[in-house]
Amino acid sequence: MQAFLDFLNPLKHASPERYITIWQALFSTILEGFWGRLLAFSFFGLSFWFGVRRRNFAAATTFFVLSILVTYGAPILRSLRLL
Repeated sequence: MQAFLDFLNPLKHASPERYITIWQALFSTILEGFWGRLLAFSFFGLSFWFGVRRRNFAAATTFFVLSILVTYGAPILRSLRLL
């Protein structure tokens, strides 16, 4: 199990500076404006669908957290002066 978790660690595959640069570029370009709103709305809709229709609460929670990250990720990074 530990080997699998180490494989999922993004800092094993990229330097911390590169990892931060990737997320800064995502939040300053793709996840802002129309595409960010569309992505957040889609994740929120998938969260509702998985939670109510499919009764899969793990997937519903995952999509809900993703919608919150897309919605509030850029303002949080700006407030921390990382973006």
